[in-house]
Amino acid sequence: MRKILANLLSIHVLLTVLLMALPLASSPTSAGEAKGKYEEKGKHDKDKEKPEDEERPEDKEKARSMFGRLFPELPAYHAPSDDALTALTVAVGPTGAAGPLFDENLAQDNNPDNVPAFFTYFGQFLDHDMTLDTLPLPTAPVDPTTIPNERDPRLNLDSVYGGGPDQNPELYEADKKHLKVNGRDLPRNPDGSAIVGDGRNDENQVIAQLHVAFLRAHNSLIDKGKKINQARKLMRWRHQWIVVHEFLPEVLDAEVYADVFRPDGTIQTRYYDPKHAARAEMPVEFSVAAYRFGHSQVRRAYRITEGGPGVQVFNNTPDDLHGGRPITPDHIIFWPNFLSVDGVPPTGSPVANISRKIDTLLSSGLFFLPIPGAEPAGSAILAKRNIQRAREYGLPSGQAVAARLGIPVLTNQQIIAAIPRLGVLADPAYKGEAPLWLYVLAESQIVHNGAKLGPVGSRIVAEVVGGLLAADNRSYYRRGWNPDNGVFRAEDLLREASVL
Repeated sequence: MRKILANLLSIHVLLTVLLMALPLASSPTSAGEAKGKYEEKGKHDKDKEKPEDEERPEDKEKARSMFGRLFPELPAYHAPSDDALTALTVAVGPTGAAGPLFDENLAQDNNPDNVPAFFTYFGQFLDHDMTLDTLPLPTAPVDPTTIPNERDPRLNLDSVYGGGPDQNPELYEADKKHLKVNGRDLPRNPDGSAIVGDGRNDENQVIAQLHVAFLRAHNSLIDKGKKINQARKLMRWRHQWIVVHEFLPEVLDAEVYADVFRPDGTIQTRYYDPKHAARAEMPVEFSVAAYRFGHSQVRRAYRITEGGPGVQVFNNTPDDLHGGRPITPDHIIFWPNFLSVDGVPPTGSPVANISRKIDTLLSSGLFFLPIPGAEPAGSAILAKRNIQRAREYGLPSGQAVAARLGIPVLTNQQIIAAIPRLGVLADPAYKGEAPLWLYVLAESQIVHNGAKLGPVGSRIVAEVVGGLLAADNRSYYRRGWNPDNGVFRAEDLLREASVL
């Protein structure tokens, strides 16, 4: 009898061990409940962290990420028609007047909070590090959940580091520690094309030089004795810290920001499913609509050198800021023109280059994008491309998302009353609603006079960025990392890069 009991006890112990090793079936949880799990798990992660110079297997491979939906329960908004979309997005209307979305470069349309233009391009850099949809501009409905995201969206600088020196040796020097860089320019092939982790970071010469700053800052850490994985991790955490503590406060509605990024340092999401965040799923409501708010912040021209003239971004001349070619000395950026820097006299109020409003206007260069073959494959007008992609991906309308979030809905009539240039929204082709991207811009213009995103745009952006950081056990948040003295700013990154 004792032998039987002993055997039964052994079997019980074995089954207990096996059950503990199996993953628990997921149960419905609110995002707030998931937050608590993230925080508790983060504490354990920190305790078990490997030495910072040891690379873990997941650092060597880009996670397989797919696009998905933040609000899969909402109906697709298959509007407007092609003709109505063309009428909305033309540079010049049939009467010869500027089109509804064409920015006529009036001083009154600068950001009323004087947000430095650095954050326009930092935002673009962040986008290129989080999302890459290689599908050509669609002309028929596409299920976005079938599309791979060719970037790892977890704010981990894979657009800078690629898959590491073994997978992407072209990005690294022979020592496999330093990243290739050419002074103040990207490393380039003989034809002028950039050797870079994401080719979009050579679309214009501002983002190219921001990418250069990241390359140089990494190399500075290597020169100070850091091993490659120490430098990579520190760069990643510093980047994430700037995103959360400097960039997002500049562009998000303050109440929404404080609701997601709590004053006590925790992250609280409500709508981005933690299971989707854990598998790094990128919602198209973010990538195809809300996060494209930065397109409206682009200026027609920027002062590049100290005391120099304005240089247009895209005007189809050799003197503009289009990329894909070596950066000449007269286009090397004097960064205090773009960002306030301690110890440097202001170049403007506070800087020479202020972002444009987050509103429904796009600068002239974005109506004539230098995209080879764009016309045969689709419009070279950025606004038209944005709305067409959203339509074919079946994104919900702006009004549907606002209602889902419990935020007061702006009707098309209210939008037109506040922004008469958008009278085209009265066309029956819009079905009484507005595309999500356009709604986000109009909401910003109406609620905050274009200084910041409104509550709908802010909620989508904050949820996705915050949710990804909370779900990633390698993020600064999950590791409980803080910079020295609790401060690391964009200007500190530029100083590390020795470009100030």
